[in-house]
Amino acid sequence: MKLSRTTPCSLIKIKSPRWKQRVIGIASFRIRQHNAIQIEARDKDGFKYYPETYYMSGSKIMTYKTQELPSGVKLYLVPIKDLEVLEHE
Repeated sequence: MKLSRTTPCSLIKIKSPRWKQRVIGIASFRIRQHNAIQIEARDKDGFKYYPETYYMSGSKIMTYKTQELPSGVKLYLVPIKDLEVLEHE
């Protein structure tokens, strides 16, 4: 996905995906119209498993399955394979 440098975009940092399901959980209160997503998980040598910054629109995130945590926070479970690499023009 290509966005202009002036387009406001919310940065969402994910500490670690759910490896077994190959999804990331995004809290509903973090979602905006445009979302830049970084997955911070690293291997034993310190390299990121997913070094790119990814993009997904808020309306598309809200189409995925949800899970409610015991704290009351609603998570959207987004498959990693559906994320697009973010490019700035």
